[in-house]
Amino acid sequence: MSKVEFDISKKAVIVSVAVEADGVTSDLDFILDTGSPETLISDKAIRMIGYTPVDSFEDVPVHTVSGSATAYRYVIDNITALGVSRKGIKVISMQMPAGSGAHGLLGLDFFENTRLTIDFKTAEIIVS
Repeated sequence: MSKVEFDISKKAVIVSVAVEADGVTSDLDFILDTGSPETLISDKAIRMIGYTPVDSFEDVPVHTVSGSATAYRYVIDNITALGVSRKGIKVISMQMPAGSGAHGLLGLDFFENTRLTIDFKTAEIIVS
């Protein structure tokens, strides 16, 4: 079981995420988004960790509240957050909304086979 505090004063639940690609680990901030079925990483962050669209294995049509776009799907070596690690996780790379304050979203796919509790009274996230 992992218990992590979050800053309740922010407009989103933001967590620290370690993204490993080609043996290099980058510490990034992601929004915990239980409304997103998949984990997303911003275009800027995907380039920062060394990937380009040539490294993607699939173009993905994406529909958001602001419209439709084409995004790219990548396989990331490892993502670790909240005491959970996912090796070879598939992520979608797309532009994050301006002012989001994050490099990506941790979606439902990241939390498969876990129990996720977000306690707004204590400002804690518990994963077991």
